[in-house]
Amino acid sequence: MIIPTNPRIARLPYLRTFLADQPNVVIGWGRKPSGRRAERIARILRSRLALLEDGFVRSFERNAPSLSVIVDDLGVYYDAHTVSRMEQVIAAGADNAQAKRARGLVAAWQAGGISKYNHAPDHEGTLPDRYVLVADQSHGDLSVTGGLADQTSFATMLGAALAENPDHEVLVKIHPDVLTHRKRGNFAPKDLEHPRIRLIADGSHPVRLLRHAACVYAVTSLIGFEALLWGRPVRCFGMPFYAGWGLTGDHLSAPAWRGAAKLEDLVHAAFVAQARYANPADGTSWQVEQAMAYMARQRAARFGPPISSP
Repeated sequence: MIIPTNPRIARLPYLRTFLADQPNVVIGWGRKPSGRRAERIARILRSRLALLEDGFVRSFERNAPSLSVIVDDLGVYYDAHTVSRMEQVIAAGADNAQAKRARGLVAAWQAGGISKYNHAPDHEGTLPDRYVLVADQSHGDLSVTGGLADQTSFATMLGAALAENPDHEVLVKIHPDVLTHRKRGNFAPKDLEHPRIRLIADGSHPVRLLRHAACVYAVTSLIGFEALLWGRPVRCFGMPFYAGWGLTGDHLSAPAWRGAAKLEDLVHAAFVAQARYANPADGTSWQVEQAMAYMARQRAARFGPPISSP
């Protein structure tokens, strides 16, 4: 029996596909109230627990049902206060076959020009010859506090991006929810009053911006993980799941349970071990390769091949 702790979760498309391997489980959503309730109920019932979050290959349209979820029975990937199953999988490392598959997934991600959301065109403006990319997030995002950061972390990050790259322009990418969902970001207007700062406020797909960035700066934004998939240097000013493993330049100290890891370990954990996928045509189970290929086809049909030149 699947026991959801929120009516909206009970109505989640493809829910039984996502949890086909966990038929008896109490489920909640991340660190939302339903997730906290699920933890309590699972303890009382001595039942299995599954905390859900959107997967990293989520959807083509911005508000469409998610075609993937992250399933974690220990914690939540973005909450660095306690260990998550994803972190344990990363720490255990991918075996040879899993690492080979992970490298194939990185190649497919790059070839398809995809991201978590895939509805928007690439940024079409002329890019500077030299720039770094700074990722804003929506104010109140649980991944910020979960990642041991706060609003002051964004000003610190922006100051570091300017100071560490005196010969580069600093592109600040505004979070799409600030543009479309009436949310606000984390930078005060005065923070952005600098001649080398340019705002990217068109809600564009991040791929072209990532491909050409000299470095990517994030607090806990998933853009930092996507930058690693593109082989870009990343500086973190919070502690997202992809930081603290020796792959990023970290402003904060990592939790004790993190150590050295390879990119393949992160890719295996994030895209394979902890993720579940569903075919939007019939709701049947998919592999991540099928989900990536679907997103790539949808983007190519609407936008053509990814823009690769500055």
